[in-house]
Amino acid sequence: MKKKIFADFIEEYFPEKSEILLSKFNRFHQYLKEENSKVNLISRKTPSEDYWTLHFLDSILPVKHIDFRRKNILDFGTGGGLPGIPLKIIFQSSIVYLLDSKRKKIRAIENIIKKLDLKKCFTIVSRLEEMEEKWFSKFDVIVCRSVKILPKYKKWMFKLLKNDGEIILYKSRKLDDIKQFSKTKIFDVSHNEIGKRKIIKIKK
Repeated sequence: MKKKIFADFIEEYFPEKSEILLSKFNRFHQYLKEENSKVNLISRKTPSEDYWTLHFLDSILPVKHIDFRRKNILDFGTGGGLPGIPLKIIFQSSIVYLLDSKRKKIRAIENIIKKLDLKKCFTIVSRLEEMEEKWFSKFDVIVCRSVKILPKYKKWMFKLLKNDGEIILYKSRKLDDIKQFSKTKIFDVSHNEIGKRKIIKIKK
């Protein structure tokens, strides 16, 4: 049932390549489950059937409003490669960097990337506020699904973004950390299977 809900979404928004995408997501589901049994990437209390909605569908909900094609994307606090890997699977023309400070998680993510044969999908082991200067003004988009945006993160995100770059935040009910930003747009993408969900687009 959960898989069908995800498949229906893919069919609705990407009908011309739905079969190829679903095949790729089937493999991602398998590899994420395997790696998660070795390294805690996402909550092990979550039934693997729920990956389809709570993680895969949730990761791609912004596609209703955001165009990720041909972008340099940084996934800040990627954890289990979410939302970065789902976005990369769909938007192959984009270059995706998956950032996490935990090396064990990144190694697991690298295994998944290799098994999925994802081109131009890279990993970075670092804290956001310790990113080297070579990354400054590098990214068109920074996505963040699971980290509260502290003021110190705001400063660094703006350093990493290009002049016309955007931050895309995945939020539920609490929006207190977006008050520090002036140029924001809020999209309600709430879903029966996920609950209250808002996508916050922030211009640099």
